[in-house]
Amino acid sequence: MKKTAFRYFFDFINGQEQWLNRMSEKGCRLKKCGILSYTFERSAPGEYEYRVEFVGEKSAPKAKRYRSFLEEMGYRTLTKNINLNYAFGKIRWRPWGKCWGQIAVSPGSYNRELLIVEKKRDGKPFELHTDLRDRLSRCHAVCKGYAWALLSLLAILACTLFIPGAASVPGFWLWVIRAAAVLLLILYGIPAAAYYKILRSLKKEIGTS
Repeated sequence: MKKTAFRYFFDFINGQEQWLNRMSEKGCRLKKCGILSYTFERSAPGEYEYRVEFVGEKSAPKAKRYRSFLEEMGYRTLTKNINLNYAFGKIRWRPWGKCWGQIAVSPGSYNRELLIVEKKRDGKPFELHTDLRDRLSRCHAVCKGYAWALLSLLAILACTLFIPGAASVPGFWLWVIRAAAVLLLILYGIPAAAYYKILRSLKKEIGTS
């Protein structure tokens, strides 16, 4: 029996990971996922566990090699988006990426910024990264992604307040745009602050180790 749920996570790492593991505890194994959809099949409660990893800063070849590496270790992987764009044949500049990871195309790395990693529960710890510096690098990439999202939203808000051309937009819609930008700033800002706190903690731990 299959079950489909629709979700979008502003906390796209920890929030999504915790939800997937709660679904697993209910006997739902992730079969596939789309832009907003998650399709599950029945399984024994808690039979599988999940980790979510941000790979959006990697180029498409590097992300593919990393995914292959995880699958060779026996994990099952699925790609997931962090934005809501439906795209085919598009090119996007991702300023928070590294080198060629700044360029995303569809098909390619576009809308595949996350890896959902599945492991059958065997009583052993399921950690993709145990080295402190590796964890710091991953957290830094996530923080950079959130920073650019927040800066983009601030730019949109500033345009509605200070750009003369914004006056041509009907007053009602202008306030709708402003309200949406503020709401998204809050929704993205909360997890961004949490990851920044983790980043500072990791830096401190490395500095004292």
